[in-house]
Amino acid sequence: VLYIDHLSMVMCLIISIIGSLICVYAIRYMKDHEEHRMHLGELKATNQPRFFFFMLIFLGAMNGLVFANNLIWLAFFWEVTTLACYALIRHDELPLHIDNAFRALWMCLIGSVGFGLAIIFSWNGPLNTISLAEIISSGGLAYPVLLLPVALLCLAGFTKAAQVPVQGWLLGAMVAPTPVSALLHSSTMVNAGVYLMLRLAPGFQGTNLSTLIAIYGGTVFLVTAILAISQSEGKKVLAYSTIGNLGLIIMCAGINTPLAIACGIMLLIFHAISKGLLFLCAGAIEHHI
Repeated sequence: VLYIDHLSMVMCLIISIIGSLICVYAIRYMKDHEEHRMHLGELKATNQPRFFFFMLIFLGAMNGLVFANNLIWLAFFWEVTTLACYALIRHDELPLHIDNAFRALWMCLIGSVGFGLAIIFSWNGPLNTISLAEIISSGGLAYPVLLLPVALLCLAGFTKAAQVPVQGWLLGAMVAPTPVSALLHSSTMVNAGVYLMLRLAPGFQGTNLSTLIAIYGGTVFLVTAILAISQSEGKKVLAYSTIGNLGLIIMCAGINTPLAIACGIMLLIFHAISKGLLFLCAGAIEHHI
């Protein structure tokens, strides 16, 4: 059921260390955030217990996701992160927050459909397995039909990583309290998508799918980099640069050489640390203003 290697351990350290630090930051942030909302008359009683419940559920589900080898368990933890994301974005219960939370939900569910189809095909098709390790080592280069579940899982990874054209949910998530933005953009939600791409990389190595993924990731990086420098709002600059950085990691997975995969993992670590800190700094500045 569990699959533990260097990649899953790196992800576990990112989630546990950076995610925990974001939760510590959130203790003071949410206290001030709620006091401000009470002053404006938007809030009657504290919602902090619910907020921290979903933050910790989020981190726990992410740790389950990176260690899961069984596709059904992987899908379960995948959906728990989507549900927690929805609850955290709509935390303030304002109309804009609720609309953006629903957008995140239905956009992520596009990938979930792909995930479900991948499980059906893997179980009922030639592979007859729901082991992620067996799907990766199934020999897609020799039998292209076996690439179908891998391609469907890549679709799920694209939507979770908020790649173009489904980047809208990540931009909408900006309305949530800053610790949520930091958690979604650095150590958890979007990293689940690129983690899955890096995990699947040996399964599509040397195929046309690998080339397409590399081209797609590079294109997303260029497009979102241009969009990032055209923004004037701090959080949106960070959001577009997040999507671009994830596109770069996906491109590394598509290039699919040992050096490219190593670069992808290094970019993953760099992204988690730098984006987490940048969002927390942006939140502190916005908070005091």
